[in-house]
Amino acid sequence: MRAWLGLREGVHYRREAFAAGLARCGYTVIHDTTTRPRTGDVLCIWNRYGHWARSAEVFESHGLPVLIAENGYLGNDFAADRWYAISYAQHNGAGAWPRGGDDRWDSLGVELEPFRRPGAEFFETVLLPQRGIGQPGVAMPAVWLAKATARLSKAGKTYRIRKHPGTANASSIAIDLARTHTAYTWGSGAGLKALAMGISVHADFPRWIGQQDNTDAGRLAMFRRLAWAQWRISEIKSGEAFKCLLGK
Repeated sequence: MRAWLGLREGVHYRREAFAAGLARCGYTVIHDTTTRPRTGDVLCIWNRYGHWARSAEVFESHGLPVLIAENGYLGNDFAADRWYAISYAQHNGAGAWPRGGDDRWDSLGVELEPFRRPGAEFFETVLLPQRGIGQPGVAMPAVWLAKATARLSKAGKTYRIRKHPGTANASSIAIDLARTHTAYTWGSGAGLKALAMGISVHADFPRWIGQQDNTDAGRLAMFRRLAWAQWRISEIKSGEAFKCLLGK
């Protein structure tokens, strides 16, 4: 069995952890960008665009698994650890992943803040755009922000736009959204953090991993599902993540 690994060489600790985990599951790890799949192979890539997106299509045409890795949904440093998202075929909820029990999320001891009510303390509505990286249909469309602002303006709502921290200097999300009660997004990690802070989040990407009904029960159920779509780097390096994903 061979695992074709399409992660950047420059981020050496991440690439080494993925390679070690796949090797522990019995795969010979290959970094060659010229993919020639055969029975038993697996492809693991970062997001899904460019050359590797075409490789993914080749693997899938042979009925072979494609794993998509991304930064952890709640931040790489969430819960005092380093996390990465991994799922089949896509990321951000558009892919698939095996789901276990509630204990994976519950054991983290994350306190979800009560949902905020609009008023003197929480008076802002904020838009949370993304960089739009990835495959069309999953990545935020270039027109999303213009359409979202037009929709809110037509409804007579005032709002603020929080620029993506990857494209502009930004305060921590806890500071930047300290007075926010409602947020709109295509489907961002910032939206997940906002939900944990008690902010009601509305997303236009129907398959977003953070889709829920802005109730306590719905939010908790979502985070319990999400917990199985991201892994600590130690779990990736040990092979535990791939054993769960690939049934090894």
